[in-house]
Amino acid sequence: MVSLRGTRERLGLTQGRVAELLGTSQANVSAYETGRLTPGPAVAARIEAFTALPDDTIYRDLWAPTLASTAMQLREDIRAGVGESDMLRVIIQASDDFPKLTTAAERAFFLAEPGPTGDARFDALLAGLAVHLCREAGMESTPAWTRAPGRLLDEICWFDSPAPSLHALGLRDAVPAMRARGVMFSRRNLESV
Repeated sequence: MVSLRGTRERLGLTQGRVAELLGTSQANVSAYETGRLTPGPAVAARIEAFTALPDDTIYRDLWAPTLASTAMQLREDIRAGVGESDMLRVIIQASDDFPKLTTAAERAFFLAEPGPTGDARFDALLAGLAVHLCREAGMESTPAWTRAPGRLLDEICWFDSPAPSLHALGLRDAVPAMRARGVMFSRRNLESV
């Protein structure tokens, strides 16, 4: 089995950078590497995907997010009281960067199950984003975690905040994979400006 530390050193990444990509802390990465801490199933899956990255991975030289790093940033933003529109920029950045990932290993690492954001709306939004990106890239399957009950909302969430009189248009314009999870988020919002 390839080790977390071996992969990190092979790619020339710091523990801090690996922690960002895995959506955890640098202290946890250090503890995982030394065997002082055993990762839970979701983090273990992210580590497995990380260790499969090729030597020439985009993650070696370019800051590209993962869904785990995106979830971690959203979690920090929620705790800090950052405005929703600023938080949505993190989602848009992840959406913009996914097409730059050219190998199956990079895409699997990006799509590995993220931790919770602390807000069910953003958890559902990330699941919808994962499915949307898979479909846009022509991938044959979507991650199983995107179908978990915690990734579906009981009530509709309007990120676009349209007036009730515009809800029909909002439903029409929502990304289908997000709409299926109760998240109304327009396709236009995924286009960077």
